[in-house]
Amino acid sequence: MANTAFQSRSDASTVTPAQVSVPILGATVAVFAAVSFLLCMLLGFVAPEWGLHKPWLQFFLGLTGFDLRSLALGIVQSVVFGGYAGALLGTIFNVISRRFG
Repeated sequence: MANTAFQSRSDASTVTPAQVSVPILGATVAVFAAVSFLLCMLLGFVAPEWGLHKPWLQFFLGLTGFDLRSLALGIVQSVVFGGYAGALLGTIFNVISRRFG
């Protein structure tokens, strides 16, 4: 603690608000949603009695089960919804950060 130097800024106007890259956050959440979908469907294929795949079948449009059409459709919907959520969250964060940060 003896070597610790505390510095304070006298002018707060030079501080820039935190920003997040909207496309990167959108892509990150999209990939996360797609991987989560694939893992839950894989687990539902291995252990269907656990029922962890059922929410995906209920909330995504057109999914019928464990066929290739449902798998491809689920991945596409995961990417679209995840990208939308990430882009919306990133935009909201940047607006709030600029206004109040």
